[in-house]
Amino acid sequence: MFKIDMNEMGEFKGAIEALGNLIDEGAFAFRKEGISLHALDPSQIAMVIFTMPGNAFADYSVDGSQVIGINLDNFNKILARGGKGGKVSIFDEENKVVVQFLGEKSKKSFKVPIIEVGAGIEREPKVEYDVKVMMNAGAFKDVIRDIALVSSHITFEVKGKKLRISASGDNAEADLEFDEGDASIKSIETQSAARATFPVQYLDDMVKGADGNADIELGLKTNAPIKIKYALGNAAFTYYLAPRIDLE
Repeated sequence: MFKIDMNEMGEFKGAIEALGNLIDEGAFAFRKEGISLHALDPSQIAMVIFTMPGNAFADYSVDGSQVIGINLDNFNKILARGGKGGKVSIFDEENKVVVQFLGEKSKKSFKVPIIEVGAGIEREPKVEYDVKVMMNAGAFKDVIRDIALVSSHITFEVKGKKLRISASGDNAEADLEFDEGDASIKSIETQSAARATFPVQYLDDMVKGADGNADIELGLKTNAPIKIKYALGNAAFTYYLAPRIDLE
C-alpha cells in the first residue's frame, strides 16, 4: 500500500498534466525514495522518465515497493476537481487509486481503477551526446511555435557556440540562429558538430508543461535521439525523441 498526503497539490498536478501531454497511461513505481515512471508514447518513438522524491510531499509512505498502472486522462480529470487550498490524500485500496480532497469540514473522494500497463520499465537510451544546450524554456516554446507555422519537422544544427534551428514547408521557410550569450541561451557545450531533425508536435508535447521561466537542457548528436531535461519544482523530467532520418 502507498499513501501520499499533500497540503497543496499544484506541483504534483502540474507534473501529472505534463506526463499526460505525451502518454495516455503509465506504470508508476512507488518506492521508499519516491515516485518514478518510465514510459514510451503510443507510437513508441518518444520516451519519458519522471521522478518525484517522497520528501516533496507533506507525508509519503509505501509498504516495500509497488507498481501501479493509471490512466492519465482519467487521473488528470479528477485532479482538476480539487479546489485551491484544500489538502489531498492519494492511496491505493482494493485495486483502485483513491483521491480524496479534504476541506475543513468536508471530504470528496474519487476512485480510479488500477490498470495493467505492460512491464512499466523501459531502458534509457545510452547516447554520448556531442552537444549540450541550456536554454530558457519560454524561448524554446516560442521556437516551437515559430517552426510549427511552416513545417511539421524541425532541424537542430550546432557548430561551435552557435545553435541554428530551421524548417522548410510547402509555403514557407524558417531559420533561427542563437549564439551563446543570447538572453535565451545559458550555455552551449560542443564536443563536435551535430545535426538532427525531429517532429515538432512531439517536442511541443514534451515541453508544454515546463515553466517558461526555467531552463531546459537539450542533448544533441547527429541522427540520434534528442534528450530534453527540465524540472518542475521537485519533479524531474527526461525525454527522448527519435530523429527523422532521410535516406538518400
